[in-house]
Amino acid sequence: MEGKKRTHPRSTLTELTVQTSRRFGKTTSVAAVILLTLVTSARGAGLLLYETGAPDLGTASAGRAAMAADASTAAANPAGMTLLDRSQLLGASGALLPSSNFDIAPQTTTPGGGGGNAGVFTPIGGFFYVYKLSDRIRLGVATVSDFAAAFNYGKKWTGRYYVTQEPLITGKVNPSIAYDVNEWLSVGAGFSFSVGRLLFQSKINNLRRTVPDGGLAIESWDEAFGGNVGILLRPLPKLRVGLTYQSPVDYKFGFRPHVTGLGPIASRIRQRIGGVKVNIPMEVPQQVMLSGLYEVTPKWSLMGNVGWQNWSAFGKFPIGITAVKQRSVDVNLHFSDTCQIAIGQQLRIGEKWLWSAGFAYDSSPVSRANRVPTMPIDRQLRYGTGVQYQVNRDITAGLAWEFMDAGPAPYSARRGPLAGTLQGHYSTDYLNFVGLNLIWKF
Repeated sequence: MEGKKRTHPRSTLTELTVQTSRRFGKTTSVAAVILLTLVTSARGAGLLLYETGAPDLGTASAGRAAMAADASTAAANPAGMTLLDRSQLLGASGALLPSSNFDIAPQTTTPGGGGGNAGVFTPIGGFFYVYKLSDRIRLGVATVSDFAAAFNYGKKWTGRYYVTQEPLITGKVNPSIAYDVNEWLSVGAGFSFSVGRLLFQSKINNLRRTVPDGGLAIESWDEAFGGNVGILLRPLPKLRVGLTYQSPVDYKFGFRPHVTGLGPIASRIRQRIGGVKVNIPMEVPQQVMLSGLYEVTPKWSLMGNVGWQNWSAFGKFPIGITAVKQRSVDVNLHFSDTCQIAIGQQLRIGEKWLWSAGFAYDSSPVSRANRVPTMPIDRQLRYGTGVQYQVNRDITAGLAWEFMDAGPAPYSARRGPLAGTLQGHYSTDYLNFVGLNLIWKF
C-alpha cells in the first residue's frame, strides 16, 4: 500500500523558487532561495540550559526551585532568597565539554566525512548575590548564560551545504526582589537584560566539481528583556514547594549575509544577496517549573521537579528579507513543547561534607522528520553528582559534574540539488558539565 509523500517542514529548493519568485520577483528569487534554506537552519539552533555551575549541577537541577540553599536561588527561584539568613555571594565557573559524532546513512548524497567531534568547548559559569535588606526583604542579582550551542563540523563534512559552524551564546543579568509574607509563604520577582550572539556558516554548492565550494556567513548581536516570578511554600516544617515562571525572551537578529567563492554559474547571486538584509526573530522559550524538597532526616533530603518549556513557539517565526521592499515569509520548524521530570537527593556526611546526586529527563523538542543538523538534540537524560565542603562558618567550596545524553538524534533532510540529502544519526551525542563554586556568607 502506497503511503502519503512526506513534505519536509522547510520547503524543497524547487518549491522555494516558485514561492519566492512570486514574492520578490526575478531579481531576488535565487538569492531568497539560498537565504531561506540556510537561514532557517541557523534559526533552528540552541539549547536551553539549567547548568550554570552552581551547586544544583550536582542534582541535575532536581529541586532547584525549592532548595533555596544558596545565592543561586536568585536565578532559580527569587522567592527562595528569603530563606538565606545572611547576605551571600556565590561565584561559579566551569566548562561544557561535548562529544558529538555524526554517523552517515547510505541515503546521504553529498560526498564527505562525518565531521569528527563537532562539539566545541564552551565556558559556563555564573555570579549570584543576595543582600539581606531586612528580616522580610531580600534583594538579589544573577549573571548567567542560559541558552547556548556551539558546533563546528568542518569544511569537508558531508552536510557542509547545511551548516559548518554555528555558535549561539546568550548572557543575562537578572536583578530580583523577594518578600517573606509569613512563616509559610514567600514571593519573589525579577527582570532580565540579555545579550545574544548568533554566528552561522555553511558552504554553497557551485555545482561544478572543478570549482571549489563557495561560502555563506552571517553574524548578529541583539539585546532583549525578560522577567521571572516565583513563590515558595512551606506547608510543613520539613517540606518546601517552589513554583517559578520564566517569561520568553525575544531576540531580533538582523544581518547582511556575506557570500564568498561563488563560481561562474552562481556569481550573479553575490550581487543579489549583497544588497539584502535578513531579519530573524528568536524566542528563548518561556518555562514553568514546580519543585519540591522533603527533609527525610536532619542529614538527608529528597527533591524533585516537573517542568514545561514552550518550544512550539520557538519553531514558528517570520523571516524578513529587505531588497527594494520589505517582505516576510512565515516559517514553521514544527517544534513541540517539552516536559521535564527530575529527582535527586542530598546527604550530609559528618559536619563538613554534603553529597548531591540526581537524574533528569527532558523530552525532545523536535521529531526526526523535523530535526536539523544545527540542533542535534533528541530526548535528554541528565546524571549529576557533586560535593560541597564547609571550610568555615562563612565559606563553602563545591565541585559538581553532570553528564547529559542528548540521544541519537536521527534526522533525514532533503533540500534539492544544491544541498542534497543528509541522513544519519549521532553515535555519541553527549555533553559533560564540570563546575566549581564558592559561597561566601557575610
